[in-house]
Amino acid sequence: MDGKSSKLLPHLVVVASATRVDAIESALRRPGRFDSEIEVTVPTAEERFEILKLYTKNLHLGECVDLQSVAASCNGYVGADLQALCREAARRAYGRLSSSSESENVLTLIMEDWESAKSVAKNSVTRGVTKEIPAVSWDDIGGLKAVKKKLQQAVEWPIKHAASFDRLGISPIRGVLLHGPPGCSKTTLAKAAAHAAQASFFSLSGAELYSKYVGEGEALLRRTFQMARLASPSIIFFDEDDAIAPKRTGPSGNSSGNATVGERLLSTLLTEMDGLELATGIIVLAATNRPNAIDAALLRPGRFDMVLYVPPPDAEGRYEILRIHTRKMPLGDDVDLWKAAERTELFTGADLEGLEGKSEAALRSLRPSLTQSVVDEYSNAAIHGPLTRRKH
Repeated sequence: MDGKSSKLLPHLVVVASATRVDAIESALRRPGRFDSEIEVTVPTAEERFEILKLYTKNLHLGECVDLQSVAASCNGYVGADLQALCREAARRAYGRLSSSSESENVLTLIMEDWESAKSVAKNSVTRGVTKEIPAVSWDDIGGLKAVKKKLQQAVEWPIKHAASFDRLGISPIRGVLLHGPPGCSKTTLAKAAAHAAQASFFSLSGAELYSKYVGEGEALLRRTFQMARLASPSIIFFDEDDAIAPKRTGPSGNSSGNATVGERLLSTLLTEMDGLELATGIIVLAATNRPNAIDAALLRPGRFDMVLYVPPPDAEGRYEILRIHTRKMPLGDDVDLWKAAERTELFTGADLEGLEGKSEAALRSLRPSLTQSVVDEYSNAAIHGPLTRRKH
């Protein structure tokens, strides 16, 4: 590239492509060799729509098919992924046509074909990193109306109405910390927020980040944030955040002068969250039972901008939780859920879900269709404790 041939052939241009640009020898990346570097990023929702239109121009789409809706739900999909999605949707439509008794001459793709194809043709950029978005809606969480409203404003609105935020000059919240007693639906709230926003969902816990190999946890943390940028809009969720970012006490490092694993993870997390100022569509959620154990550097504006307390449900909240957990159970006329809610003061959502009375009520409804011996065996297992229960 430095030789005379480059001067004798002024119309010769060298073009190269790479998936890992950092792995290229730096001598090649100086001016006079590769003068210009162009990053080909993951397509946006509008670009995905244009790609889908190209791949479906020879397919017959039903009137119910909304390609813009399909494109909006394909966060992190690149062109090859979208091509595979179209191919899989056509395969599902052909299978449906072959098994149908109705005579159809034209292979028509309907919206169900696209939804079914998405379960097979997933995006390759974040494969093995993202979690499936849990099918948890706001209606599946009883009570906590004020907390749910604030989470909607902080998580769902900036992702769904990003253009309006830009127009009004509003900076979205970068991080939300949920804290409260165990069993008060902190993790479920984070899942509901991800489901409502239809964002890519990344979930990490302390057990995944603490490794016996030096630097492995920090590398996983950096890789997760990198993948979140590629698959934006996305949500990064840290469960038990006090284990990932513990409060620093005294001089940094141990007796040998080396930083502890927790300090290295905290330093990496602080750096990555500061880098989100230049990114769009990425929100960090965290849950903890011990907010006082989290380092104060994480709680300043620009990192965890919002700190929400998730309290135990009040009487109205407990009634809604009981109603949600019993909505698929046949209840007798003498069942008064409101009275049960009043008698369960200080019960959390997890306590209400695990009420033995609820399981016993469901068991009674099965008695007419089960033999008495099977019922007695189940009842004895429930009485004798968790080990016996697991065996049965």
